Amino acid sequence: MNSVQYEELCRFFLAQETGLPVDKIVSVRIPNPKRANLPEYEHQIDLHWETGDDVCLYLNIANAKWRSSAKVDQGEILLLQQVKQEVSAHKAVMITNTEFTSGAEAVAQDKGIALHIAKPAFSPAILSVTDRGLIQDKLAEMASASAKPVFDHTVCHRAFDLTMTRPVSAPTQQPAAVPVTTRVMPSYATRVVGSPPQRGGSLGGGNAGGLGGGSANRGGGGGGYRTR
Repeated sequence: MNSVQYEELCRFFLAQETGLPVDKIVSVRIPNPKRANLPEYEHQIDLHWETGDDVCLYLNIANAKWRSSAKVDQGEILLLQQVKQEVSAHKAVMITNTEFTSGAEAVAQDKGIALHIAKPAFSPAILSVTDRGLIQDKLAEMASASAKPVFDHTVCHRAFDLTMTRPVSAPTQQPAAVPVTTRVMPSYATRVVGSPPQRGGSLGGGNAGGLGGGSANRGGGGGGYRTR
């Protein structure tokens, strides 16, 4: 199986899993936001689709990685996370036919990237090599002729499901609230003390130059303000 055939298998897989028509899961190139004095470039998105309801729309992207044997590694998940941010996608999915390294799984769990393994449950030799339309026609034909899926699917990390709106469990009845009373504190007045009488050279009769004299803990001398 080559990369074109695998991308079309992943498109068919996503259509089956999401309930969307195959033609609603598209391959696109999204221009990166233009910055002054910098060259333009695009993000090539293998699989791109929208989900939502009457309130919101969610943008989903997926990367299809066909491998002969090598596992998908950490750097590839980090790159998908970066593309997700650049195109403002709500959800990103990595699909491969092999496995994921422990580093890749760690990043996926941290960043909320879904990881899926999808393998063909048939001989790829029966598919067209490059014609995407013929590939989809053949996949649909095989799916309708057999009760078994045309792919083997394993969920490695599902991440957060944006389409899930029902609560996980029914809300429990809350106990009756205990009446709460608000205690009103008695009013208090702040008395501003004026300038002390001119009887001595020190302020407040304590140490020379001290503010309020005496000990602050015992009320001390005058000066400043006192709250009662």
